[in-house]
Amino acid sequence: MTRAAPRPTVFLDRDGTLNREVGFVTDPDRLELLPGVPAAVHRLADAGYRLVVVTNQSGIARGLYDERTLAAIHERLATLLDHRIEAFLHCPHHPDGGHGYGGACECRKPAPGLLHQAHDLLGCAFQGGWLIGDSARDVLMARGLPLRTVLVRCGKPVDNELQKLRAAACTPDHVVEDLLAAAAIVAPAFAT
Repeated sequence: MTRAAPRPTVFLDRDGTLNREVGFVTDPDRLELLPGVPAAVHRLADAGYRLVVVTNQSGIARGLYDERTLAAIHERLATLLDHRIEAFLHCPHHPDGGHGYGGACECRKPAPGLLHQAHDLLGCAFQGGWLIGDSARDVLMARGLPLRTVLVRCGKPVDNELQKLRAAACTPDHVVEDLLAAAAIVAPAFAT
C-alpha cells in the first residue's frame, strides 16, 4: 500500500498578518482580524493546504500574559477562522530573559525552530509550501528551506522590513497588500 504524499503547508505569522498589530495582545477580546483574513484562510484551506500559525510571543517572557491566556487568544482566533488553522506554534522566549523563558533559543524567529517543530511534531511538508508574514524575520525563518515566501504590507512598515531583508541578502518571492492577495497567489484556482 502506498502512502499519500503529505499535503503542503502554509505557515502563517499571526500579528500583522492575521490580526491587527496592537502591540501585545494580552486578552482574547483585544484580537481583531484584519480585513479579508477569513476569506483568505478559507481559500487556502479549500485549496488543500494545511495551515499552521508560527508566532513569536515574547510577552510570556516579559510577564505580560501566560501560556493559558495565549491558549485562550488562539482558541478565539481559531473560532473566528472556523477552525481552519491546524496548529498554533509559538516561541515564548525573549533574548533578555524573564519568567523562566530567557536566553537564546532555536524557536524565536528568524530562527527556523518553529518550522522544524511543525515538521517533526505534525508531519508538515515544506516542499510545495509557503510562509506568509509581515516582517523580515518571517521571511528569514524560511531561508534554506524549500518554502516560497510572501511579505504582506498590512502589518509592520514594509519599507523597513524590505531594508532588513536587503541587508540580509534575502528577497521574498512576493510582496503583496494583505493575506487575501497572498492567498490569490498561493491558491489562484480557488476564488473566495
